[in-house]
Amino acid sequence: MKPLSTDETCPVNLHYAEPEPVRLDLTSIIGRGERVRRRRRLARAGTAILACAVLAGTLVVTRGGPATWFPGHSRPAASASGSPIAALVAAHPPVGGKPTLLSRWPRNWTTVAWATWQGDVCWATARIPMHGATEENSCPGWTRADIPGPGRQGLSPLLPGILPQEDGVTDGRPGGGGNRVPEFGLVSPRAVRVVLTFLGHTFTARVVYVPVRGGSTIGAFMVWFTLPRGVSSYTGADITREIAYDAAGHIVARHGPWS
Repeated sequence: MKPLSTDETCPVNLHYAEPEPVRLDLTSIIGRGERVRRRRRLARAGTAILACAVLAGTLVVTRGGPATWFPGHSRPAASASGSPIAALVAAHPPVGGKPTLLSRWPRNWTTVAWATWQGDVCWATARIPMHGATEENSCPGWTRADIPGPGRQGLSPLLPGILPQEDGVTDGRPGGGGNRVPEFGLVSPRAVRVVLTFLGHTFTARVVYVPVRGGSTIGAFMVWFTLPRGVSSYTGADITREIAYDAAGHIVARHGPWS
């Protein structure tokens, strides 16, 4: 290509006027950019929260006590690190989606109850964190025929428990005195407490309410009996009376006394 001489100029006119000048609304552009960035930040935060919830597990909403966590059902039921209660709940899904807290005593122990969609009621207790085989359950504990309701008695059969056997459930006296043993029962949802007579002594249990099919509830309770000094075992015959009371102190159901 022939170079331009000093007296030659470029034939292209670079100083033409813009035929249709573009007017940019900088305020609108900046505002839109801020909104886009804000939506992206919220989306990232929502994803992080959801991921944490999936990893942490399912929050169990409790009645009459603090909330507790169980591993999510997406974890393998046979996983060594998973809670046996979580595996049991996954195998027998509760009406309402969550078990109901019965007790967080003694320390590190959690006991729950729930109704299944098949019409049964289960209970389970476990030490959290787990130390060996520190778990016990009965599922189903009560079948539909055992559950108090119209045309049936107002109190279910009592179910004995063995665990827990640690963390201060005894007073340390020799000869078995002071050992505490749990029993579980169902009662009319009209009741707020149940008073039981065991080996001549009375014990009171608070009633919690477990969702069942049809949008109603059933009362459930866990009572701790204290064995007298020198006694290390008992039978159902040692429970001689059960009386359920409503909030006004009226009797709504009773069993016994038995001789």
